[in-house]
Amino acid sequence: MTKKIGVLLLMAFFLSAQVELDINRAVSYALSHSPAYLQAEKSLESSKAKARQSASLFLPKINFQGQDILKKKVFTIEMPPFFPGDKPRRVKMDFTRKYQFGLNITQPIFSSGKLISSYSLSQLKAKADEEDFRQKRLDLAYRVKEAFYSVLLAEKAFKIQKESSELAFKHYKQAEALYKVGSTTKFELLQARVNYENTKPGLIKSENALKIAKLSLKSLIGMEEDFRLKGEFKFTPLKKSIGELESYMLSHSPSLIGMKYRREAALKGVKLAKAQLGPDIALSFDYNFRSDKFNFRANNWEDYYTIAIVFSMPLFSGFSRVEQIRSASNFYSSIGYGEQALRQNLLLRLRSAYRKAKEAQASYFSARDTVEEAREGVRLAEVSYKESLVTFLEVEQARLSLKMAEMNLCNALYQYNISLAEIESLTGCEFGGEK
Repeated sequence: MTKKIGVLLLMAFFLSAQVELDINRAVSYALSHSPAYLQAEKSLESSKAKARQSASLFLPKINFQGQDILKKKVFTIEMPPFFPGDKPRRVKMDFTRKYQFGLNITQPIFSSGKLISSYSLSQLKAKADEEDFRQKRLDLAYRVKEAFYSVLLAEKAFKIQKESSELAFKHYKQAEALYKVGSTTKFELLQARVNYENTKPGLIKSENALKIAKLSLKSLIGMEEDFRLKGEFKFTPLKKSIGELESYMLSHSPSLIGMKYRREAALKGVKLAKAQLGPDIALSFDYNFRSDKFNFRANNWEDYYTIAIVFSMPLFSGFSRVEQIRSASNFYSSIGYGEQALRQNLLLRLRSAYRKAKEAQASYFSARDTVEEAREGVRLAEVSYKESLVTFLEVEQARLSLKMAEMNLCNALYQYNISLAEIESLTGCEFGGEK
């Protein structure tokens, strides 16, 4: 007795140590632990940093340079003779100093649109990456919900299979009792036993399916410890029409919004390629000072400075800039076709998910009442079998009808909730198509 109590307490401890996981907690856990999602989050931060970095294109560039000349060879100049008949002289002239320092400030003034196009291009790319990240968040939530509902369905299937096995065992015991008093034949007893034994492989298979479904969910959300599900299938009416969902998706889908930003960025890329043919104008300031002795107190430093307007104009680059314009234009066109293909694909997926939801909804309404009728049918069949009013085959038929009705109900709810989750991932709406 004491050992049994200890075992029960130990089992209760381990069960209480398991994580209790509902669907919202599963999604939140995945968003904070999924390696793929965290990688996408860091990539987005990198993209935003590059976008902020592009603002430096408009600011002046300041560079300071210093050097210590370790070894040098000075210029040698041949001086003409100062007097007739005299020989020319070779004189070494040193125009350098051992220590030289320089400060350069360059401020762009005009760039033919290069700077503004580059800045806009990086900003649009960052916005597109942000929308892609939003879509990845919706996709991850959808996959987590799909895995969560798969575990829930596997639990229901295991429970139904277990109840079916228990009913078969109960019927076998009834047949055994009736056989002992001579109210049934040995054939019916053997059939009852065979049917009970036939439920065991299905029970083992459903138990393994449940374990695999749990492992898949744990792997997806990045969880290592064991968990037990908290929740059940719910039916939330789909109030939005397909037209309303399509309209909302076309204006709110992160994938489409991101593609729109990429198309705008591709257009800026064409402008940037064309701007490469234009001139650049910048203001440059150089200040230099040098000395042979590294001593800032002594008056031995000489300095000079220049202020200049720098003008540069590309004349010929082997037709590379022309090809850049052509490449950018073709890329802009391909983005436009890609946007059309994406819109068509999303509409197809949305319509398919909507029809599956409506189909599952009809199946749910049909199966909901059938389950209660099948349960009552099994109860009546078992009572009638005790009274020898029905045969074993009729009881078995009632039991199989109940099992089928319960599985149909679970499958309908599973398919309905999966379809709603897919609609949410495509449109960004909540369950049932509500915002």
